[in-house]
Amino acid sequence: MPDDLESDIQATAEDIAADASVLQLVEAQKATLDTSDPKVLELANRALELARGLVTKTVAERDLVAEAAGIAGPDAARSEPKS
Repeated sequence: MPDDLESDIQATAEDIAADASVLQLVEAQKATLDTSDPKVLELANRALELARGLVTKTVAERDLVAEAAGIAGPDAARSEPKS
């Protein structure tokens, strides 16, 4: 696997993990508040923003991994790696 591709996969994985950690913290903070607290909506919006970003990043990661495995195109999500 080319070094650039490997670096991109690693950086994307680290970014996903960091966002997931922040999302976990946001959810934990939200759980400590009364549902009538206006901060809950603010935190819910932040959680939604993070979750949407995670979807984008995990799709990108999947595409990078598929590329590294020699699988390309729209079937990358359903294909098995080449042996």
